[in-house]
Amino acid sequence: MQPNSLLENLMSKVTGILYYSESEYPFTIEQWEPLTEEEVAATLATRHQVDSNIVKSVNPTVFFNEVEHAPDPNDEPIVENAQKFETLHQFLNEHFSNIQVFRVENSASIPIYIVCHQPDGTCVALITTAIES
Repeated sequence: MQPNSLLENLMSKVTGILYYSESEYPFTIEQWEPLTEEEVAATLATRHQVDSNIVKSVNPTVFFNEVEHAPDPNDEPIVENAQKFETLHQFLNEHFSNIQVFRVENSASIPIYIVCHQPDGTCVALITTAIES
């Protein structure tokens, strides 16, 4: 799949998905240059002007397991959102490599980054926010 069509398909997968915490946040997508895992964490620390120990790596399997399982199977919007996360996760696994999840835990507003590598080596970041007071 060509990079532009890959990004277009990714955009269609994140449209309408919300990350639920104490609030609800959508995702944005950014295209980055090629970065190693260590460089991603350092880039996030620099971007948010924090020490690198504030940028926490989260196991992607754990992250997606949490968002793919609706806590209340009778809450239709939550169930639909969880299903969208499952579709997104499958798409990421099929079309990207080295999927990483990071949280910048510096305040109650926590930026969350899902960073994936495209076949050409460039990175794509899916960005949302968790509110945890």
